[in-house]
Amino acid sequence: MSNSTARSNRTRLAPLWFAPLVFGLSLAGCGDDTPGAGDAASISAPAEVVLSDALVAATWPVQMANDTARSGFEGHPGWTAMFGRDLNAALAAFGAEGPQGRGLARTHAELAAMYRQGALLAANATRHVYGTDRQADIDPPQVDYVVGVSQALLGACADASASLAAATGDGVPAAGVSYWTAQAAESPCGTPRLDAPDGAFPRPADVPSPGASPTAPSSPHLQFAEQGDDGRTVDVTDPAALMALAVWHEAAARAAAPEGEAAFVDAVLAPWRLPGEVRPALELTEAGPEWLFSGFALAPADLPFLVAAPADGVAAVTTHAATSPLAAALLPAVAGETIDPDKVLDLAATVGQQLEQGMAAAGGGVQAFHRPFAEIARVAVLRAGMLVADGAGQYRDAGILRINALERSNGPAGDPVFLLSVAAWDAGNRNPLRAQELIHALAKAHPALEAARIPLDALHIRLSRNTASGGPVF
Repeated sequence: MSNSTARSNRTRLAPLWFAPLVFGLSLAGCGDDTPGAGDAASISAPAEVVLSDALVAATWPVQMANDTARSGFEGHPGWTAMFGRDLNAALAAFGAEGPQGRGLARTHAELAAMYRQGALLAANATRHVYGTDRQADIDPPQVDYVVGVSQALLGACADASASLAAATGDGVPAAGVSYWTAQAAESPCGTPRLDAPDGAFPRPADVPSPGASPTAPSSPHLQFAEQGDDGRTVDVTDPAALMALAVWHEAAARAAAPEGEAAFVDAVLAPWRLPGEVRPALELTEAGPEWLFSGFALAPADLPFLVAAPADGVAAVTTHAATSPLAAALLPAVAGETIDPDKVLDLAATVGQQLEQGMAAAGGGVQAFHRPFAEIARVAVLRAGMLVADGAGQYRDAGILRINALERSNGPAGDPVFLLSVAAWDAGNRNPLRAQELIHALAKAHPALEAARIPLDALHIRLSRNTASGGPVF
């Protein structure tokens, strides 16, 4: 990694201490005496109009530029923490208000999405270090077990079944082999159930409870001995342990969601579900503002679009463009059955400018919080384009948009779920360097993610000794 890249990453992952300050102080009002206030005309006009006035007005950034609409969020410790991407503080603040509420449900859903990406990171690293890059004469034969679990989470059910059948030796959990072998007989096969038999996988002993944090299983989850006379003991992560934390938070989110709104938990999770999971059909009602504020769905109609994009690709854009601001923003980048990543980059910048103008008009002037709100929207367009490209099978184009979104994921746009998803993607590409830096920063706030570092560090060491190691893709 070059020095300039390292500096860029350090800047991107810096503590978000200033984000609550922007939200807590700069949203105080919209009059001319507020720092940052100004004339709407002072904002650079976009080179073209991408979104209609109606779609601009439907976005949460523009709606929250109005003092009345913003009053329920401004100064609230839970929403201040959510805006600053501090999920732990948000959970504590919303949990103190009671066991049910949209803010609490959404926080648990975000944590469920984050731990899913941690499980994906661990699974990707494990399948490479003990699969693609396996050292058959050294690695413990028992590692076939964690390879099989990883393959189940990744949706490779037949491969999982074969790996589990090969898992023999001291320390292989018999209950785990039995559970995952039964799972692998079905498709999809990668969802750990919290009511599974004891020993099936490491999981919290706590019952899911809104406002609480589960006790993560101690790491390492397993230890095996390398082959040979002087074989050392190897620490091994069971990726299902992180997935179990995700399932725990998902259950807590459903319990916290107001009656009739559990589908919004699924909407939050949809872009982040693992390949081995069941994807429930969703029937969404009109989303309350709490499901949207500070998020990367800009309007209620963006939620069904983001649910559809990873599976339907470009078809999701054309289907939802009339109602979804994100789909409408991407429509000019569609060419046939593909999406042009370079055009998406330009369109994202334009949408940010349009929303800044819309906020200035709605709030009676330019305010300091307009810029971070617009930057979230800009990143939202890039991320939506990434999902569409993934759904269209444009792997490299999705990667271009992913990295561009990562480079702009600073401050309030620095979503830990997305950052961890980039680390998981890097691990899948056998590129542990950036993934290690990302997980190092995130594990400080969420220590359970340390479990994902074990296979990732092992992959780094293995590739450093291998002349055919995979370098950065981007």
